[in-house]
Amino acid sequence: MKRFSVLFLIFLSLTFTIIGLKPVFSISTTNIYKQGIYTLSDFNTAKDGVYSVSNVSATENMSIIITDKEQNILQSIRLKTNSEKHNTIPIDPNDTIILLGKGAVYINPVELTE
Repeated sequence: MKRFSVLFLIFLSLTFTIIGLKPVFSISTTNIYKQGIYTLSDFNTAKDGVYSVSNVSATENMSIIITDKEQNILQSIRLKTNSEKHNTIPIDPNDTIILLGKGAVYINPVELTE
């Protein structure tokens, strides 16, 4: 039985490499952020400084607050569980992004078309 299990796992991993599928546990979560204080250098840079944000948590709400270098609030977004994508205002390199809540937020650069 032990030999069968080992052979099964080897063939399963070979199948993934041949077909080009990625197992769920190997998908990168580099754009998912938890509660904390971030700067623009922590994210993938956007050409126009605009990012799409969505709450990927199924049970917890999240809040995003964007402040300038004098801590004036520029934008505040409340994200409900499994929210749709919302675009931020253009963020400058000196701005601070504050994430509040126990969930996780997916932040991805947006390319604006004119």
